[in-house]
Amino acid sequence: MSDVAEFIMPSPEKAAWVIDIAQGTVSWSNAIAKQRFGDALGYDRNGLLFIDRALKQDLHEFLSRANASEPLCFHWLMRDVDQCLHRCVAKVIALGEKTHGFSVEASPCPPHMAQQLPRTYAHSSLSERLNSIVLMTFTGSGQQHFFSQKACALFTNVGHVKELFAVASAANHFWTRLQSGTVVDQEIRLATVEGIRWFRVEAQRNQQTGMIDIYAQDIQELRDYEVALYRLQNYDELTDLPNRHLLYQQLERAHKMATQRQRRYGILYLDLDGFKVVNDTFGHRLGDQLLQEVANRIKATIPSRSCLYRLGGDEFVVVLEHVQGVDELERIAHSINAAAATPYPVSDLEMMITTSIGIACYPEHGDGIDALLKNADAAMYRSKSITHNGFHVYHKQLTDRYSAYMTLGGGLRRAIEEGQFELYFQPKLRASDEVIVGAEALIRWQHPEWGCISPDQFIPIAEESGLILPLGEWVIRQACQQIKQWREQGLPALAISVNLSGRQFMQPDLVEMVRKILQETGVDPRYLELELTESMLMSDADETIEKLHDFRKMGLTLSIDDFGTGYSSLAYLKKFPIQALKIDRSFIQDLSRDSDDDAIVKATIAMASSLNLKVIAEGVENRDQLQVLTDYRCEEVQGYLFAKPMSNKEFAHYLAQQNIVHNDDQITDSDA
Repeated sequence: MSDVAEFIMPSPEKAAWVIDIAQGTVSWSNAIAKQRFGDALGYDRNGLLFIDRALKQDLHEFLSRANASEPLCFHWLMRDVDQCLHRCVAKVIALGEKTHGFSVEASPCPPHMAQQLPRTYAHSSLSERLNSIVLMTFTGSGQQHFFSQKACALFTNVGHVKELFAVASAANHFWTRLQSGTVVDQEIRLATVEGIRWFRVEAQRNQQTGMIDIYAQDIQELRDYEVALYRLQNYDELTDLPNRHLLYQQLERAHKMATQRQRRYGILYLDLDGFKVVNDTFGHRLGDQLLQEVANRIKATIPSRSCLYRLGGDEFVVVLEHVQGVDELERIAHSINAAAATPYPVSDLEMMITTSIGIACYPEHGDGIDALLKNADAAMYRSKSITHNGFHVYHKQLTDRYSAYMTLGGGLRRAIEEGQFELYFQPKLRASDEVIVGAEALIRWQHPEWGCISPDQFIPIAEESGLILPLGEWVIRQACQQIKQWREQGLPALAISVNLSGRQFMQPDLVEMVRKILQETGVDPRYLELELTESMLMSDADETIEKLHDFRKMGLTLSIDDFGTGYSSLAYLKKFPIQALKIDRSFIQDLSRDSDDDAIVKATIAMASSLNLKVIAEGVENRDQLQVLTDYRCEEVQGYLFAKPMSNKEFAHYLAQQNIVHNDDQITDSDA
């Protein structure tokens, strides 16, 4: 009696077909099989679908033993027309009184298996797909009896079943289980002509004949793919360090152990100082090389029983279990900071990069993993705000500061989009007669809920996040629009100075951006002054000189802000096209009371005069300071003695009541 009708009816939703093994053809297939697999079922010849010759031979051998035992199903993997992976299972059926064939059903593989299998399955030939399962038969004593073509190609000189296995103990265990009548289904390593490889093995002893049937599927590529996928999910590709996922796994184990046995564990949260400037200046490729060098050095510095993780960007975490106390974590942090004193050799350069570290220890600084990480992060930001290349241990007061930091960071982008910023202006006066000659533009954040936020609070966040670039462009544009507006109101044009941040000065299109704003607003470049810091000028001397000369060709005035707090080198004052120096307020506040400050200010003014540079003193708060500066022939002054920073309306009113030097008279063509 034929089993075909019975086979066809039960699975209307599965792809199914029948193989006539005598003819080597697909004698029937349902609509789903034709739709899902098409030509993959077999190759067409004279209107018939013929199966692969190697598959036909292996099925013949399989069928020859079907009557003598209860054989295992013959199965293989195949992708459908949509490249979805299916497992094809073939069972022996009767096609007539003396004719047998195979019924085949295809079931979709689990999503994780389909995703992890190598793409070679999708592009391999039909015969390669069909022969992914190899068939071997051994006698009851374990001697070789029959090998399929695929088995012959993979295994040579196999006398006994145990010789298949790469590990002797695994072979003995496998053989013992088969001898006891157990059906074996496991993943195990076999020794092939291509080396040791992983296989999925299904085997059982035929109780009637004593033969041992083994079906083995080569899953080495799948195993390799699983390993690669595991590393991709759990390790950082750049530094080869474990990532956030494995960090949480270790912290969960450490926390469980610490709570059960009343032990401590500690976290060091690391962030590189100024790494974004490295990326912006030298490019991400060099930045990646630097990250690799830093990771290697930190890993070599920390104790062997600790573990280093990379969270992403320039952030790292060190975890140390069984900590004796916070002082042990401090010693590790000190070692990491000390290691940064040696330059990193990167692409024929010697680069310096330091690390700010936050320390938190369980249970003193947090009762859970997330709290401990957050508190270590807060301590790291505190360390970064105090000094670079240092560390700070968490304390409770940092939580409020950290929350404020994160809140400000989240609202900064929205503040730029919604125009919550405003420019304030502080006048500059000629020291000899206290006549207004210019103004400095100072940004203020008018938050709708918290009121005016100081630049000291949000500028570091803007620098860290990169939002300083759109914010800096807004300041320059707003300053130029204000110059234009005052001129339209009939007020004399004043030169407005704008501070540039280090990251802003590094942006490649800065010169073009400033030129475009001047053209759009119609402002004469003589009325815009850019203030730069000493460290900013020294970051890349060649590029800096080119940029500064481009600004001078446009007609802008350039000055050095906070002079005396950085390099203070005469060499760069001669090299760079600078027109003015601003003496830092720290040297002004003790004038007439501190002889050292008096000497520094006097020498600075004399030096600037010999180099034809204008000198501006900021932070002037009393008449004694003004008198000393006037005696030393300082040209311009700025400070609370004359006026605090004012809004544009207040400043316009202030101008209307004061003496003003018209800049058309003050600035000559030779100065420009």
